[in-house]
Amino acid sequence: MWQRFVRWLRSLFGGFIESVEDPELVLKQAIRDMRDKVPKINQNLARMKGGLILLQKEYEGYVAEEAKLTARVKAALEGGDEELAADYAVRLKQTQTNKARSFEQFQKAKEAYDKAVEFKLDYMREMDKKVKVAEQALREHEASKWKAEIAQVFETFEVGDIDSTVDEMVQKLARKTAEGEAKLEMAVESVDMRDIELEKRAEKLEAQELLKQFKAEWGMGSKDLESPAAEKTVGPAQTETQGTPPA
Repeated sequence: MWQRFVRWLRSLFGGFIESVEDPELVLKQAIRDMRDKVPKINQNLARMKGGLILLQKEYEGYVAEEAKLTARVKAALEGGDEELAADYAVRLKQTQTNKARSFEQFQKAKEAYDKAVEFKLDYMREMDKKVKVAEQALREHEASKWKAEIAQVFETFEVGDIDSTVDEMVQKLARKTAEGEAKLEMAVESVDMRDIELEKRAEKLEAQELLKQFKAEWGMGSKDLESPAAEKTVGPAQTETQGTPPA
């Protein structure tokens, strides 16, 4: 019954959790978690290394004590003081026992430390592999996002609002251009072109009349104005009509 209840809970909440979790955020958090473990591993290695150094010093102390007590036992025996030699012998035996125990502890601690170092190296190699895979997946995910955005832009440009907006604005500009041209044509048509032509003819006749008056004043004929040579002799002709210049 309990297993069925657990399966029901997993089926109820499993889909919800899967729908709301973001793989990108989960991967980034996993990378942080893996990297956060490295300082903790280093701290544990430092503590183990410290304990190993203490055991080594303890063992070395027992070795020195054993050598000292051995020398005293020999000296007491050589001096004929067996009671003192026996006392030093008891202390020597205890020191040898402690040295053996210390060495055993040191060996076990060293094995544990070596395994911990090996574990760290394995962990770092495995972490590097997983981090590279995760970072590659994140980069591909980032690339897929901007690719999707570009695809959306092209889709919108082809069949979306941008395409329809451009067509609409082009049509509006074409209508405005046509309206402007029509207004110009209407403005031109509204002007009485006949009056303009009559005005031009009147100005031309007035100019011809003025020209005749000048010709009459200057004593020039119509043929004099028609040829370039006549234009050049206008001055002398005028002086002849006015009289001979003084010598």
